[in-house]
Amino acid sequence: MSLLKLGKDNWVRTRPTKEGLTFIALSLFVGFAAINTGNNLLYLTFGIMMSFVAASGFLSMINLSGIEVKILSQGDVFALTPATLRFSLINGKAVIPSYSLNLEIDEKTAFIPYLPPKAGSGASLKHVFRERGWNKIPEARLSTRFPFGFFKKWIKIDLGDDEVLVFPKIDPIDPGDEIFKEGPGEAESEKTGFGFDLRSIKEFRQGDNPRLIHWKMTAKTGRLMVREMEDEEIRGAVIEFHPERDKTRLEHQISRLASLFVELLKRGFEVELKTPDMTFSSSRTGRSPRPVLRYLALFRAEERIRA
Repeated sequence: MSLLKLGKDNWVRTRPTKEGLTFIALSLFVGFAAINTGNNLLYLTFGIMMSFVAASGFLSMINLSGIEVKILSQGDVFALTPATLRFSLINGKAVIPSYSLNLEIDEKTAFIPYLPPKAGSGASLKHVFRERGWNKIPEARLSTRFPFGFFKKWIKIDLGDDEVLVFPKIDPIDPGDEIFKEGPGEAESEKTGFGFDLRSIKEFRQGDNPRLIHWKMTAKTGRLMVREMEDEEIRGAVIEFHPERDKTRLEHQISRLASLFVELLKRGFEVELKTPDMTFSSSRTGRSPRPVLRYLALFRAEERIRA
């Protein structure tokens, strides 16, 4: 990487700050006064003030040069939900540090006070992706007001062609929803199994789970005793996905399906999702909902982009 590289297009944008405009106006006033009066002290003062302006522009350009910004891998990102974008900043300059940097995306700013030479630092910004599917990282820029605050200089950041997969929006599901109401089969089970409620303690037999041995009772009776547990009822749910033709209604439908699928998993249901081209099933023992969320995120996403 070239140490003189300045962002995506090798171009520095400049805008004077309020303090900078005031200083420039004052400098011009001193300059005109020096011309009108011929006073050497005013000429000297004007020269010093102009040197501050020139030094400010030069130092701020050096401050922004040689910095590489990369986006790091993201966690799960959901549409219309604030997501944290994480970045890595690396100062490629050999001996010159960078000071007072701002990484900006959509009016959100992360401040990096000091970036040592040949070293890196992390930064994170909140961003809301409006649509599901593959989304490009929004344009970022790196700015500084170093050293005197007279000018704000910034460069566009080249983040390459990286994209983020955005899952459908997840909305809270009403606990009073009919699907969550317990049916008559939810009463206490009379079957033994691997639940969490103790049913009884019995003598160990061939085929019993050794992990359920009750050692205190075994020591007391002199016989190998084992805990007998209630069978924990497994609740199942089947979700059928019949896509809407209307695009707006389809987006609401996909968000609703994703929300329902995630909520059912949280509540211990064994869930099966039937779609037009495949079926997903997920046990209640912790199987990830990501395959379903990925499918729903990409469902007809290319049609929405073309539209």
